[in-house]
Amino acid sequence: MKKFQLLPVLLTFAFLSSINLYSQEQTELPDSGYKRNVIKWNITPFLLFSKKNINLSYERILSPYRSFSVNAGYFELPKMALLDSFSLESVTNKKGFNVSGDYRFYFKNRNKKMAPDGLYWGIFSSFYHTQVGMDITVLDNPDIQGSLSFRGKFNVLNAGIELGYQFVIKERLTLDLIFVGPSASLYNRDLKLDGEIDSEEYEEYLQAIHDILVSIFPGFEQLAGDGFLNVSGANFSMGYGFRYLFQIGYRF
Repeated sequence: MKKFQLLPVLLTFAFLSSINLYSQEQTELPDSGYKRNVIKWNITPFLLFSKKNINLSYERILSPYRSFSVNAGYFELPKMALLDSFSLESVTNKKGFNVSGDYRFYFKNRNKKMAPDGLYWGIFSSFYHTQVGMDITVLDNPDIQGSLSFRGKFNVLNAGIELGYQFVIKERLTLDLIFVGPSASLYNRDLKLDGEIDSEEYEEYLQAIHDILVSIFPGFEQLAGDGFLNVSGANFSMGYGFRYLFQIGYRF
């Protein structure tokens, strides 16, 4: 807990230090024709999780070495792989969204050009919401007839510090890479797992379902029960996250 509480202090110190560091920078951009805006497509969730995940970003240049960006889009979990002993009959209500924002400081002495080109660090925050329902049937056992139903909603709030590099090609095309982004995370879950199986092996199958869910959903391993799991309301846990993304943009 002490480590978690230390991160906001570090964020505040970093932000105040940055104000002093950039207080002597050039405050005006060269001319009225300077391209201050960048529209980007964050392809990371599209490639890693689901082809339905479309996330867009807008970056606004505030001064020669500072900017801010906002991001939003659709977000859902990837396709789930179950064990051979189970059949995933249906996935319902699978959807979600994410929003985030950051404030960036481009390194004045390191970069040859002004923002949005070059190495930068920043302070960011992000919020993810996703929900899913699964109907599961037991297979490969003639003595067992039954099914399980899982319903879950997840919220994750992150805050942290990022380090990245943005390439500007031909004054228009941008490639934005965030490769370091440690964060403190706050999880909220609303989960339910229930069903009826007439067998002495019920606990074994329920444990197998539990193990699958642990591999998919953060924090699920903290839950326990036999036949019925229900966690809702103010069920929070703290942890650490890590931000990384790749964006392709158009500057104008």
